[in-house]
Amino acid sequence: MFFAAVGMLGNTNGLYLSPVAKEMGWTRTDASWYLTIFILTMAICQPIASRMMAKFDIRLILGVAMTMVCASTGAAAYFNTVMAWNISGVFMGIGQAFIMYLAVPVLLGNWFSKKMGTVLGIALALGTLGSAIANPVAGALITQYGWRSARLIMAIAAWVISMPGILFVIRLKPSDKGIRPYGYEEGATTGAAANATAALTGVSSARALKSAALWLIMLLAGLIVLNASMNTQVPGYATSVGFATTVGAFAMTVLNFANMGGKLFLGWFNDKAGYVTTTIFSLVCGVIGDVIILISKGNLTLFYVGLVFFGIAFSALTVMLPLIVKGIFGQKDFGKIYANVTLVQSLFSASAVIIYGKIFDITQSFKAAWQLNVGGLIIGCILAILAANLGKRLKHE
Repeated sequence: MFFAAVGMLGNTNGLYLSPVAKEMGWTRTDASWYLTIFILTMAICQPIASRMMAKFDIRLILGVAMTMVCASTGAAAYFNTVMAWNISGVFMGIGQAFIMYLAVPVLLGNWFSKKMGTVLGIALALGTLGSAIANPVAGALITQYGWRSARLIMAIAAWVISMPGILFVIRLKPSDKGIRPYGYEEGATTGAAANATAALTGVSSARALKSAALWLIMLLAGLIVLNASMNTQVPGYATSVGFATTVGAFAMTVLNFANMGGKLFLGWFNDKAGYVTTTIFSLVCGVIGDVIILISKGNLTLFYVGLVFFGIAFSALTVMLPLIVKGIFGQKDFGKIYANVTLVQSLFSASAVIIYGKIFDITQSFKAAWQLNVGGLIIGCILAILAANLGKRLKHE
């Protein structure tokens, strides 16, 4: 599901901007507005989505959500106005509100009492793998058949790939199948793993919202997504410091593989060292990566090394934030609590492009943007430690 919705569709949206703008005679801004609308709609809908996932049949919810994403993507093959694209962005945002940030950590959190980090890393890495596979495929389809046919083909393929698993395999929690979460056989005697019908333990969403720990995590989420959003500026940065255009394109390949490997590693490391240590590690990698990229200038080897560290920090966006929330607040109202964090993620993501565009317009350089993120990640390390310490005082029910 994640491979299809995020890897095949969400992460290929950028490929269509240039051919659509060219055919329609639009500015790139006109062609891009639907993506901003998509992100903002997703942000608004995530708190609602988390409650619906807990209340209704997960197969129905995710089936409808995936169908909305695929239908709004494929329908664009027949669009001829900016308004139609913008409306499709609303439906994409509603559908992805359930899938992009919430579904994977909520489902795996219910099903895995142990090795949650490892399986989360694997699932999220498949989204990156989907992007690595789908981008060249979609690019070839655009070249061969045009963007309209490419859009429709990718949407149908994503729906066909994802729906059998959604309808026939996925369940919200193990007790829906009369079984226990993974880890019960290894000696768990308390909490969700102890009994297939036991209530999940943790902090209530109402109490979490009143806690300083959650607000610190929400701020941390904003700083992490602000840094991760620099990935869209990597090709532009490469050319701005004198590298060839081909370097910027290959840099994205390096970044994608570093991101995929980072998700697998951070998930595994979390299960070994805990969420605080792993979060600090990922943020320090980000600081190292940003600094190396800053000082690399014309040194291609240094630039690629910096991207590897940056890619590991990028992974924290989807891997570590749900693990921090689960670690501090437990599983009881995880979806509702995490939805507040993803709301902040989406808002910062929507703002980041504007922020970096303004920085470049004013300074004619990305230097200040990288420096901003170095400072943000250092502050993030402090926030993670404070949130974890404050979280220890919260009573689990």
